[in-house]
Amino acid sequence: MPLQIVIVGAGILGLTTALTLSEKLTDEHEIYVIAEYGPHDPRLNTTMSNFHEYTSPWAGAHFRPFPSANEQDKKEMKMTRDTLRYFTELAASHPESSIKFVDGIEYLQNANDLYKTVSYGYSEGINNFAKTGQEGFVGFKYDTWVLNPILYLQFIYRKLVVSDVMFIHKKLNSLREISTMFKSPVIINCSGMGLQYNGGYDTQCFPIRGQTLLVKPPRSFKLDTTITYQLEDGSWVFIIARPFNGGVILGGTKQLNDTYLGVREEDTRHLLNLGRRYFPDLQKSDVLTGKSYFDIERINVGLRPARVGGLNTSVEFHDGHPVINNYGAGGMGYELSYGASLQVYKNLVSVLNKSKL
Repeated sequence: MPLQIVIVGAGILGLTTALTLSEKLTDEHEIYVIAEYGPHDPRLNTTMSNFHEYTSPWAGAHFRPFPSANEQDKKEMKMTRDTLRYFTELAASHPESSIKFVDGIEYLQNANDLYKTVSYGYSEGINNFAKTGQEGFVGFKYDTWVLNPILYLQFIYRKLVVSDVMFIHKKLNSLREISTMFKSPVIINCSGMGLQYNGGYDTQCFPIRGQTLLVKPPRSFKLDTTITYQLEDGSWVFIIARPFNGGVILGGTKQLNDTYLGVREEDTRHLLNLGRRYFPDLQKSDVLTGKSYFDIERINVGLRPARVGGLNTSVEFHDGHPVINNYGAGGMGYELSYGASLQVYKNLVSVLNKSKL
């Protein structure tokens, strides 16, 4: 009987994990992805403006390194570098993935000592890392990647379908339900907020609400740089170009334990005010009045699935079924995606080797 691997969740972590396992496993196996939302859901292409429950299409989806403050940061840093190397290869071999390398610039108004001293985890494995300057800010510049998340999710999905990965469109209320659908599954938990075996969600998980603006840039706007400002009051403002004519993201909010999925006008005004101050060149000019304005195509709202203690990559056993966790990445889902999938693969190999003893 082939090994049955059931991945719960079709966000960036679930899809990347499915792809990595499909490419690395050599023994006879079947891979299933069970999710209520994902690129297998036809609603994603018809009602995207109201599809906020599925976070991955709305993500910033760019790489901004940071110095490691603890052991978990160091562990996740290595995953981001694995992903960086993988994306370097994909950008060259599969430009249709939408991955593009650009200049990354960030300015910090109240940088801590870890940034000022370029502590471990910040510059390691990063090409062309250098300090830069702007009055009132500590600044850094480096090579980084951006992508168009909707196109990248579809890119992975097409590869999975060709690889005979099977998708089940279903909302689960517990991981236990999988044991009634499959005889002896290995469960890979990529459910974002950590769906539990007996129901409910990981109590260490919490949402971080994000609201961003998708802006149509003027023709003169350069799309070869992503810029982030971290301001003294703790707020952020950034621009991220979306490859393949996907516009420019102007963001964004980071609101902990906020589950509101509607658009907040005050957040929009806040982003526009910061945009006018820090990114005036992103505005167009009205041909009749001469007034500058941001040509907003869409307002994005999503909930980043964060977790106290960071990404959970532990292994559990319930009713004899192994559960390999891969959830709680917060706003780092794309940055960790491939590195986290490698950890799942290592954990799976370890589980299978122990079962043979």
